[in-house]
Amino acid sequence: MKKRDFYKYDCGRENASKKLDTVFVEINDFETKINDFGYISSKFSNGNMIDNAQKMVDAIKVEVTNMRGLWDHISYCQQIFQDNLAVKWEVTNCGDMEDEVKKLQKTLKEMKVDKKTNAYNGILEEIKKWLLFLPLIAELRDPAMRERHWNKLRDKVQVQFVVDTKLTLRDIYNLNLNKYAEDVEETTDQAKQEAKMEKTLTKLNETWKDIKFNFDMHKGSDV
Repeated sequence: MKKRDFYKYDCGRENASKKLDTVFVEINDFETKINDFGYISSKFSNGNMIDNAQKMVDAIKVEVTNMRGLWDHISYCQQIFQDNLAVKWEVTNCGDMEDEVKKLQKTLKEMKVDKKTNAYNGILEEIKKWLLFLPLIAELRDPAMRERHWNKLRDKVQVQFVVDTKLTLRDIYNLNLNKYAEDVEETTDQAKQEAKMEKTLTKLNETWKDIKFNFDMHKGSDV
C-alpha cells in the first residue's frame, strides 16, 4: 500500500486524486467480496471469520481518506504560494504572508496522516522554504536598501535584475536567497547602519548650519 504513487509528493494533486479514486473502487469491490464471504460463513455459524478482514479494510479506508485530505491541503498550499509569487515587489506584505504560511504549517502538522510519507514531507519542505524566504524579503524591503546594496546582492547571486514596479516576488524567489541568507542579512544590516549614519550626518549638518547662521547674525549685529 505504501508504495502507491499518491504517497509521493511529485505525483501531483490531480494524478493522486485519480489514483485515490481507484483505491476506493478497489475497497468497494473488496467489501462486496467480504459481505459475500460473510453471508456464506454465517450459514456455517462462523460469521466472525470476516471480522479481521473488515477491520483491515476500515483501516485502509481511513488512511486513504486522510491522504485525500492531505492532497487537498497540498493543493491549497501550492495555490497560496503561486498567488504570493505573482505579487508585485512594491506592494509585498511579508508579515501577512508569513502569518498565512504559519497557519498552513499548523494545519499540516495537525493532520492525521503518516508523517513519514514523501507527500507529507514534500509539502512540509516547501512551507519551511517560505518561512525562511519571507523574513529575508522583509529585510530586503527595508527603506535603508540603496542601489549599491542591491548591486552587492546582484554580484553575490550572479543575476541581474531591476528593482522597479515590474518586479514580482517570483523574480526574487528564483534567486534562491535561502542559499545566501547570511549574505542577505549582512547586506541589509550594512544598509541599516549606513542609513543611521546618514541620518546622524544630516542632523549634524543642520545643527552646523544653525550655529553658523546664529554666529553670522550675531557678528552682523556687532558691526
